[in-house]
Formats: sequence, structure tokens, C-alpha cells
Amino acid sequence: MAGFKVQKEDIYIEIAGIQAAQHSKGDEPPQSREVKASELLVIDVKNISATLDDAVWSFEQTYMPYLKGCGKANTKLWSGSIRLKFELRRHLIKSTDPDNGEEKETWEPVLCLNDRYCSIGGIELVFQGEGRITWVANKMTNWLKNPLRDYVVGVIVNALTNNSGWLIDHLNQNLSPYWEFVMRTAKLELMNLPILEQHHVIKAEIAQADEVELVWREKVPLGLNILTNDKSGYLKVIDLPRGTQARQVAQQAQLDPDIFKGSTIVSVNGRRYGPDSQVDLFSALKDPSRPKSILFRLVGEGDVTHIDRIIQKQNSKNESSRNSKKQSKNRDDDANIITTINVTDRESIGIKFAASPDGYGLIVSEFLEGSQNNYPGVEPNYFLSHVNNNCVLGDNGEGKEKALRLLESEGALRPLSLSFVKPYLYNITIEKDAQSFGGPSELVFSELKPVGESGSTDNKIALTGYALAEGAAESGKVFVGDNLVFINGIPVGAGCRIKDGRKAKCPPLVVVIDMLKRMSPLALTFARADTEQKAGRSRSSALSLNIDAVRTFSLEAFDYDHIGCTFVVGNNGTDIVVRSISGVEGSFQRHMNATKLPLIGCVLESVDDEIVPSYVNSQLIINAMSRRWVGIGSVKLTFCNQKHKDAVRKLCSFPANCSPFDDVPSNVYGCMN
Repeated sequence: MAGFKVQKEDIYIEIAGIQAAQHSKGDEPPQSREVKASELLVIDVKNISATLDDAVWSFEQTYMPYLKGCGKANTKLWSGSIRLKFELRRHLIKSTDPDNGEEKETWEPVLCLNDRYCSIGGIELVFQGEGRITWVANKMTNWLKNPLRDYVVGVIVNALTNNSGWLIDHLNQNLSPYWEFVMRTAKLELMNLPILEQHHVIKAEIAQADEVELVWREKVPLGLNILTNDKSGYLKVIDLPRGTQARQVAQQAQLDPDIFKGSTIVSVNGRRYGPDSQVDLFSALKDPSRPKSILFRLVGEGDVTHIDRIIQKQNSKNESSRNSKKQSKNRDDDANIITTINVTDRESIGIKFAASPDGYGLIVSEFLEGSQNNYPGVEPNYFLSHVNNNCVLGDNGEGKEKALRLLESEGALRPLSLSFVKPYLYNITIEKDAQSFGGPSELVFSELKPVGESGSTDNKIALTGYALAEGAAESGKVFVGDNLVFINGIPVGAGCRIKDGRKAKCPPLVVVIDMLKRMSPLALTFARADTEQKAGRSRSSALSLNIDAVRTFSLEAFDYDHIGCTFVVGNNGTDIVVRSISGVEGSFQRHMNATKLPLIGCVLESVDDEIVPSYVNSQLIINAMSRRWVGIGSVKLTFCNQKHKDAVRKLCSFPANCSPFDDVPSNVYGCMN
């Protein structure tokens, strides 16, 4: 931004009708006018100029006549101006009526960008260098300076629209629960706000054109998941998988890989393909020559939804099978909520009790030496729920007092019946060490609103799943199609030929996988076809490597599960090639799975013993945990199993040998033996 110039008197900012920046001294003071309270922010910047010397440019044509060039240019622009006006308007949203469950439409305020404007008085572009080509280029830019100016204006307007839309979208999401308070504070009436129009910006739009071209340079597979049997007759992109060259190419172009979902492949290396030449297009995509330019036609949300349905349909069978097993296991756990132990030994009970964190009763603090074998199925932190079929749970310390009283009066009697239930509060402490990877972003939370209170801000944050972390292969920039050549210095696959020549004997894939599983830590070396070789056509393909022209790179992994990729045998029967790359279980997911607690679906109660406020959202929680993880190196989380908590709270209405999940008649004691 050092080349841009603007005077402070040329910046005019108005917030809700209040002028926040002064005009130049020579201007007359602004005239008073009637201000709309809904016009929250107006920004006017005039007389913008810029001088950008030594701007770097480059050009490459990946097909005949293979033109290529680069250099520097000097650019000037003057008399530029920008205007942005943000407003509060209203629009219809669909919601569900909590009383009858019917869908209805209601008005809601929304922040939007109403007016955006940009103009440039003039622009000058001068290519540096000497010679006829430079002279011709400068002449052409002089002739085309007006279209060039209009192009720059269009790019700036798109950037303003997209970046403002991103900010507005996030603001609207966070302000949604508080619109009533905002409107009341600003003394605005909802029905007096103007209606949102189609041209108003409320979310980020795709700033790129309908067609986007990407260039592949690495001599590994493209990394595109393609739908070949679409009813349109064209090849469609399903997605750009993680760990592929396609995903990195899109990210290097500062594009979101997800915008290519459902897009149509239009051309390869400048040649366009119609519906009758899709076989030729497929062959062009499989051609291993590089560089390769591919032109995509982006699509709207409808086509993306169609692609998502296809992916979901492929995964639905496995998902439903896993869910049915989980539901069956959960039903079994619910039915066995109480564990009853009959104590017959005349000695002491053998348990040291303590008050539960929420004061609802006594919990098992520890077992005295040798006594835990007398309590099968009971572990530390379990609640003491009944003493001789008398419930000893209750709020405000009532359960604790009742338990102590009964243990004192009946604890010496034999046989003595003690019943226990699992805790509903789970304390998890995760500490960072030298082998930690991933972080709090592995946890997937969602906000749960109270039933029938759609406008309530009393949210609960529940853990709904885990996101996979980047494995060593993905973070080490390994691509699908790369060759594994060394494991801790031991040659495998093409590495045997690199070290001992072409006739070297290579271990089979099963032996290589066994090596990876047995060794820890791992130092892995990968090889990739050299993109700088000048021979016409590389003999390296997606599954076979020419060792005469390769470059190698290395990475470290803690163990086999940290690598995050699968391997396949190359075409020559010996090379070990990366087949796919996926995310892995990070430190958070590994630690939480190791506890074997039913954490999915539980409500997050506190972070480092600080109660989670009811007004925060999932992202704020993740951000707070990330700061502690980076700064302190540990995070303590307390979860509450709300369903189990509700069941435990009902236990005093049931005898010890009945479950609150049973279908019990009105006389609950009818189920006693």
C-alpha cells in the first residue's frame, strides 16, 4: 500500500448520521439534512492516486505456440474515488412454529451493502525494457487505456463486494440472536425498515468469472475426482480431494477448492471439447505431459447440491450401519444404568467417598487396597445412588447428607446393599508434548437452543463429532502419485533402484507396510518426477517413476497412523506410490477416544474450570481453546452427558433394581422382586 496516496481531508465517514471525518478546510461545512437511522455507515474517499513502480508480470501459454515471458512495469493511476454505504434493512426468513411445528415466514433485520461505487480518472501502464516488442506493447496499452481502466475498476468493485460481503455475512450470523436488542437501542421499528432488494450485498459472492483456468506443473496425477456419467454429457468435477495437486493449485491461485464442485471441464491446453468429444477430453486429462492448463466453468448452488447428493448416496449405507450399531449399544448402556453390590464382608466397606463436583451426592474417590475386586463394574467417580434401596441423591447437599446418615446408621449391617451409577460429568485434560499435532479445531461443536424457544440466547454448546487433522504427508506437501523411496534410511520401492541400480531387489508392499507399522518415529523420503527436465516427454507416469530425473524430499512422522496416506504398487510391480491422502486423528481426538467415554452429544460445561457462557457460539469456544493451547500448552474440558444426567436425577423415583428407562406402571414399586 506504500504506492497509494490519499489526503485525510478527502476521506469522509458518516456513522448513523454523525460525521466522523472532516472535509478539507476550503470546503463549506456540510449542510444539515434529514438522516435515516437505518443508514449505519457511509464511507466516501476521493482523489486517490497510486504509483506502482517495478510491478512484476509474467505470462505463459501451455499450448502452441508456447509463448512465455516475464518482466517489470511501471503503473500510475489518478483521480480515483470509492463510495460504500451500509444499511439496515429487513427480509423474510423461514422458521418453524414451536407450537404446531408448521413452517412460517417472518421478517428479520439484516445488515447489507446498499451502494458501492468506484471510478478512476486515468491509468498509465509502461512496460520496462528496450526493443521492438516492448515498444509495441506500450503502444497497445496506450491505445487500450480506457478498456484497461474499466477492467481495473471492475476488479476493484468485485473485491469490495466480495470482502464486504464476507464481513457482513459474519456480522449477520453473530447479530442474529440480538436483533431485538439492537433495534430497541437504536429506536428503530422493524416494519419501518426498507425491504432488502436483490442487488444488495449480504454475503460473499464468487469474485471470479464464470470460467477459471488452472495450471498443473508437477509430474504427479492431477488429483481431480470426476463424474463421467452426468446426464449433461460433460465431465463434471466432484471435488478436489485433500493432499492432491489439484487442491494445492487452486489454493496457490487464492481460490477456495470447494467452488469447483460441480464445475464442467471445458478445455485442456487451449482446446475446447464439446459433448461429442468427451472421450478425447478424458484422454487429454490422462496425458502425463506438463504443464497442463485446464479451464473450468463454475456452477451455481443447484449443481453443487446435486454433486453433494451423489457423494452422500455413496456413503449412506456405511453410515446407517454404523449408526444402528451405536444406537443398539446406547440402548444397552441405558438399560444397565445401576450397578448393585451386596456387601457381606464384616470388614470395612473399602471405599473412600467424596462430595460430587455439583453437590448432588457422594462419589467414589478411591478404593482401599485390595477392595476394588469386591466391586466389579464400579470405578472411581461413580455416584453412590442407593444404600439398602434408599436413594441418597439430591440437590443442594441433600444427597450427601442423606448418604452419610444412612452409611453411619446402616453401614455396619450385613448384608449391605450399595448401588452405583456412572457419573454424568466428564473431566478431560489434554496436554501438549513433543508429539502433539492437530489442536482444538479437531472438535466439532454445535449450538443447541432450548426446545420451543427459537428466540432464546440461552445456548448450549454440544460436541457433535471430530474433524480430522492434517497428517504428516499432507502437511509435508506430499501429493497423490509421489513415490516412497526410503524409510528411516532403508530403501524401498524406487529407492532400491536409486541406491543399488536397476536390478536391485525391492521388498513387497506388505513388507513395507509392516515396516511402517513397526517403526516409530519415522523418517520418510519421497521422490517426484523433476519438472525441470527438458526432455520431450517424461517416462514417469502416475504409477511408475523414472529414477534418472527425480527430486526427493523428506518428512517426519510419529507413527504409522500419523502419516495419513495409503500406498499402491506401481506399474513395474516394485515402486511404492501414494494412492490417496486423508486426514488423521489428532492429539485431541486420540486423547478423548482413549478415555472410552460417550463424549459425542455431551454439552461442554467449562473450559479450564471457567463456565461456558450461554451467549457464546462454537467458533468463539474454539478460538478461546486455541489461545490456551498455544499459550499454556494444555486445556481442561468438562462435559456433561445431559441424557444420563436427566436419568440420574430421576433415580429417586425408582427403586435400585429398576431403570428410569423401563416402561414402569404408575406404581413404580411394582417392579420390585
